[in-house]
Amino acid sequence: MIKLVRLDYRLVHGQVLAAWVNQISAQRIIVVDDAAANDEMRSAALKLAKPAGIRLNIFTTEKAIAKMPKILELKENIMMVFGTTRALVDVCSATGAITEVQYGATFNKEGSKQIDQSVFLDDSEINDTRELLGMGIKLYSQQTPSFPKGPITSV
Repeated sequence: MIKLVRLDYRLVHGQVLAAWVNQISAQRIIVVDDAAANDEMRSAALKLAKPAGIRLNIFTTEKAIAKMPKILELKENIMMVFGTTRALVDVCSATGAITEVQYGATFNKEGSKQIDQSVFLDDSEINDTRELLGMGIKLYSQQTPSFPKGPITSV
C-alpha cells in the first residue's frame, strides 16, 4: 500500500530516512527519477543511503508506470519519492493511482518562485503543479512530520 508520495529532488537522504520512513513504517522506498535510474553511480549511492531492512527500487518514469499495477498489489508500506514534477504528472496521468502528493523540497534555481520554506518552482514546475491540481490530486507541502501540512491549492 502506498502510504506516502513525496516530491523531493534529494530523493533518499537523512530527513526522509529519519523522519518519514519511521512515521509511516515504510518497508519499501520507490524512487522515480529518470536521472538516478540511468546513472549507476547515483543509484549505488542511493542504495548505500537506505537503512538496513528497507527495500529500495529506483525506476524511470516509464518503468514506474509499467510497474504500478504490481506496486498497488504489494502488501508493504510503500513510500514513493519523485525527483521531478514532470515524473509526477506522467505517472499520475498514466495510472490514476496517486491521489495525494507531499511537496518536500525542490531545487532553488534561477527563475524559480518560492512556494514554501523548501519548495521553489520554476515556470515548467508551476505548470506541472497546475496540471496535478487539475487532475484533482491533493497537494501539500511538509518538510518533516513535526511541520504542519501546508495545502497547495493554487500556484
